[in-house]
Amino acid sequence: MVFFSFDEHVFSHPWEKVVEAALRKYPNPESPNVTGTDVFERKVDEKGRLCSQRIISSLWSNSYLNLIEKVAGLDMKKTFHAIEYSVLDPKERSFELSSRNYNFMDYITVDEKLVYQPHATDPNMTVLKQQWHITCKNLSFVSFFENAMGTTMMAASVKGRQGIEYVINQVREEVERIASAPIEEMQTLATNTMKEINSFQQSIGGMGRRWEENLHEELNEFIAKSGSNLIEQPQN
Repeated sequence: MVFFSFDEHVFSHPWEKVVEAALRKYPNPESPNVTGTDVFERKVDEKGRLCSQRIISSLWSNSYLNLIEKVAGLDMKKTFHAIEYSVLDPKERSFELSSRNYNFMDYITVDEKLVYQPHATDPNMTVLKQQWHITCKNLSFVSFFENAMGTTMMAASVKGRQGIEYVINQVREEVERIASAPIEEMQTLATNTMKEINSFQQSIGGMGRRWEENLHEELNEFIAKSGSNLIEQPQN
């Protein structure tokens, strides 16, 4: 058995604004389970598309996963790592992302795909199409576990969309605050922002060093298992 599901959501914002929020999505209070992101490749291809690959790290905890932990003996409190491929095509106005976990693959494989495109008739709206393909193996009660993981991922997608809305509101508030601020306040804001950026970079750098070695080892093991075609990447 394989769990397969899809969903569609319409944002009441233009495509450019939604994509900007999607690119700035983490961190946000609606997705506290995402503990880190690390871009390890980014380039503009010959068609002018921005192609990126990054690692997304997250922690998951709910009644379904707790049951999987008890029945299967897996450490579900361990950080999940996934590789995400994305293609941003400004000419075609499409933003497509595909991801797959690369630890726990001996038991659970979760493929997720998201596509952001303008609404067909309303330029002030954006359509998000999302789908999941989940496979479990080497476990008892495979169908149950696949449905449990599917339910978990679909519930997380709702939080993810709320995170997009949160970032859009944050950007709007930043623009309004800067537009109405006097010169002295803007200078103070710029100084504080630079301090926050420097502090964040130092924090990220420290965190990165702590798990870089483990990630490198796990990533090599994942690539060795999956080969070059680990995810069906967006078509050229």
